[in-house]
Amino acid sequence: MKINELYLSDLIQDINPDLKAGQQQENDATRVTFADTIKEFLNTVNNKQIEADQKISDVIKGESEDLAGAMMALRESNLSFQLMLEIRNKLIEAVQEVNRTQV
Repeated sequence: MKINELYLSDLIQDINPDLKAGQQQENDATRVTFADTIKEFLNTVNNKQIEADQKISDVIKGESEDLAGAMMALRESNLSFQLMLEIRNKLIEAVQEVNRTQV
């Protein structure tokens, strides 16, 4: 059964009468894209790495005695980095799967 565009737009309007066919419900200024989410996550991972480096540097220089805090920051940055790598691996797998899909 092939669903034509007119039937689909009628179904959409039946479900949500305020939504017009072809019109976006959200404002472009408030919409968050996948790329924005990835950029934000990468910035978070980078900031955690910078914070851990700074805490370790402070302990080595003798400016701080919070060795436990430095180790926790290092562990947290390491876990964030590992999570980022796993997400990257899953994205690569997904792209490869899409490329293998026959049309």
